[in-house]
Amino acid sequence: MLRLKEKPLEWVKFTAVIGLALNGVLYLLWRNKLVSERVCWVAVGLALAFIATAMIRPHWFRGFYRGGMTFSFHIGQVIGKVILIFFFLIIVTPMGLLLRLMGKDLLQLKRTPQKTTYWQKARNQRNFDQMF
Repeated sequence: MLRLKEKPLEWVKFTAVIGLALNGVLYLLWRNKLVSERVCWVAVGLALAFIATAMIRPHWFRGFYRGGMTFSFHIGQVIGKVILIFFFLIIVTPMGLLLRLMGKDLLQLKRTPQKTTYWQKARNQRNFDQMF
């Protein structure tokens, strides 16, 4: 569940970060000669105007904050799932298949008929009387 901070300072910070991020992207585009210098200066001016307006009237940017945070939350959820899928497909699944081909049973799940019990004694690795 998404819980947003309903503080005007958060609205101003969000507006400033978005303005700076967009200017950073425009700078990279300008450096690679994909946009003109005039476009970059206009974007810098607009970003500064929006940040100044957000400092003076932060309530005007509440909807922008809420919409942007909600959008980024959902994008983060999707990207997190995609990264986990790749992690399992690229690392965990091949490792499991390799261990199965090698005959390893790391969790000791195979049953052997000659065993009477599967109980294992706990290994006491430290003295619990002197923990603190």
